[in-house]
Amino acid sequence: MPKTLEQLGDEYLESAELLDSLIKKYRKILKKAYGSGNYLKTYEIKRKLTVFYDQKREAASIGKKLKNYYNKEEQNG
Repeated sequence: MPKTLEQLGDEYLESAELLDSLIKKYRKILKKAYGSGNYLKTYEIKRKLTVFYDQKREAASIGKKLKNYYNKEEQNG
């Protein structure tokens, strides 16, 4: 059964929430890496966090657009 745009939007927003939990997890790891002075690990975690932030922002943006797609048509039409 095909999914509606709203259902797909919900899935993207759920993905953004999962990415948010990953970000929180890696922020804690980053704090420990700073404390230990392991700069190689710090750099690696910062790179991962950058990717997670980008993915979260994109997933949330797409999710909101999909959920509000029909609302824009109704307002314009």
